[in-house]
Amino acid sequence: MPMSERAFDNTWQEKPEDIITLVNHSSNNYILEMPSGRCRLDSGRRLRTLRSVMNIPQVKQLVENGTLGIE
Repeated sequence: MPMSERAFDNTWQEKPEDIITLVNHSSNNYILEMPSGRCRLDSGRRLRTLRSVMNIPQVKQLVENGTLGIE
């Protein structure tokens, strides 16, 4: 199969229940230390990511204290 026909093939398919959206409810901007590298989450912004991000202590703490929300 030519490369042009494979351009839209999925190489990774997530389960919908494994996807969450982190929402920054604070007036602060955060640099999150993710396994893939640093990720900036500005005040009032959203980040679509995998539920496993809740295993990261920094993210877990921010969610527990209400700074970040999950949708």
